[in-house]
Amino acid sequence: MNTEAECSGVVRFFVSPSGCDDASGSRGNPFATAARVCRAVSELRRDGRTAVNVEAVFAPGVYRFDSPLVFSEECSGGEGGSVVFRSEFAHDPAIFSGAREIRGWEDGDDGIWRTILPEAASGSWYFSQLFVNGQRRYRPRVPETGFFTAEGNWGEGENSIEGFTYREGDINPEWTNAADVEFHVLHIWSSSRMRCRCIDGAIRAVKFAEPRRGNTFWCDFKNRRYYAENVKEAFGRPGSWYLDRASGTIAYAPLPGETPETCRAEAPVCERLIIVKGRDGRPATNTEFRDIVFDTTGFNTPPEGDFTPQGGINMAAMAEISYASGVCFRGCVFVRPAGYAVQFGPGARGCALESCVMADMGCGGVKIGHPYMGLSFGDGSDAAGPDGVAASCGGNTIRNCRIMHGGLINPAGLGIWIGHSSHNRIVHNEIYSLYYTAVSAGWTWGYAEPSLAHHNEIAYNHIHDIGKRLLSDMGGVYTLGVSPGTVVRRNLIHDIYAFDYGGWGIYTDEGSSGIEITHNLVYNVKTGGFHQHYGRENTVENNIFANSQTDQIQRIRREPHISFFFRRNIVYWNAGGYLFGKNWDGAERGAAPDGTPLQSFELERNVYWNTGEGGTAPVCWRMGQ
Repeated sequence: MNTEAECSGVVRFFVSPSGCDDASGSRGNPFATAARVCRAVSELRRDGRTAVNVEAVFAPGVYRFDSPLVFSEECSGGEGGSVVFRSEFAHDPAIFSGAREIRGWEDGDDGIWRTILPEAASGSWYFSQLFVNGQRRYRPRVPETGFFTAEGNWGEGENSIEGFTYREGDINPEWTNAADVEFHVLHIWSSSRMRCRCIDGAIRAVKFAEPRRGNTFWCDFKNRRYYAENVKEAFGRPGSWYLDRASGTIAYAPLPGETPETCRAEAPVCERLIIVKGRDGRPATNTEFRDIVFDTTGFNTPPEGDFTPQGGINMAAMAEISYASGVCFRGCVFVRPAGYAVQFGPGARGCALESCVMADMGCGGVKIGHPYMGLSFGDGSDAAGPDGVAASCGGNTIRNCRIMHGGLINPAGLGIWIGHSSHNRIVHNEIYSLYYTAVSAGWTWGYAEPSLAHHNEIAYNHIHDIGKRLLSDMGGVYTLGVSPGTVVRRNLIHDIYAFDYGGWGIYTDEGSSGIEITHNLVYNVKTGGFHQHYGRENTVENNIFANSQTDQIQRIRREPHISFFFRRNIVYWNAGGYLFGKNWDGAERGAAPDGTPLQSFELERNVYWNTGEGGTAPVCWRMGQ
């Protein structure tokens, strides 16, 4: 194998879209694919090397993936080594794409472009997303904008719902290809995409292909907003498209000025692009991706529907890392992922995202950890160790990243989600334009369950334009469970607006405990700069909370212990509304032996100032005074 070596001992391979995988990988005879580099690294490791130092240099251009590129322990750097995949020029980066071009458009007399995809007709390629010149295009929906409201549940059983009833005139029972219509329903903090079995006009009921099961109390359909997507009869609006699966014909209604000669249409062929996955005791190590664009992955609603949990955490990520250490993405761009951009899963330790951009996301940005204390990968391999507990994930860093414009397929997506994972640093990021929470840490509800989410740092982040009045029960920063050592500090959080309730700046939800919340500036939110559902001994200190639309500070549960300490904060607002929400009488813990009431919170040395009409002068108030 002909390679080029630096004086440092680094083996360098070159890759080009015009290269050949049978070539040597030298500058003059480059490889064609990233997969060939992985094989070359494995060959070096099989020569008896426990570690290698390899740099793969990618020339500008598009490298298309039909399936994920898998990095095992054998094709990683090893202890003391490194494998670096980088663009040759940062200003003209290599693009790793999970999309396939669609060509052969014919411009019809009706102004609609059409072409036939044999793979779609045979059932080997079905897609739900289309991009034209890098811009997302949408399938036809009813109503064209806004939402309908479901009348009630249909076929309701024990923890299952078989459909919903609709209001007169909203749905047409005669729609063509009803089995391809998807009903996208917004619940409280989550959403469902349900496939249709049939539409029964006699009783005005949409009947699902499979019943909606699990968590139906929170995720039912009565009085929920929804729209129907992929309705053939609604096709024709400029920028919309429709794929007829039976014939394999895709039709596109172009925007003004678009022509088949000047438009590049692409559709996804895979859900993931990169999988770095070692084994228990043999992690993949020291692998870096630098200045690479990861572009486009796909998602199709399964036959049983997609009723996502909180945060849409069941959705796949464009790059998934597990049983790995020292995996870093630096200066990379993740654009148009159908689910999340990156996941650091079980066994991912000491990994990082540095100076990356995540944009145009179907769901969210980054997942860290796992949702269960023990779980399976779902591919026959087990993520649990000998004690049945999933391999620990922690010590990962997300720094100087920009995470923006998410929730375009599943609006419940999070900017950054930390499940059962500790010692992670979320610092100096900008997170904005999402329909749900920006940063979520913890994945247990209450005090009893064990949690691996502790000692996480959420600091120096700029979080804004969250919620956009679509979902409810959200926060700029959201926490769950017992989380000793976790700090939320020096963040700038503003413009958090929910559809109904919620829309808090900092939201300590069920069981949040031992969290330090300091030196944050929170303003322009819907229902409180700080809100605690219930928790134990959280410290809220030296923050500024300004201009919530309703209550400035909120809590819900009265508890027999100190829920939080609220000290040396400034609370400012210039409109009507209350300073405190409900449950602030302070006497729910009974009384001390001397008869002094005991509070489940402590307010000390805070300034409260309302400058609105009929407002109050600055007041410095200490509980009990």
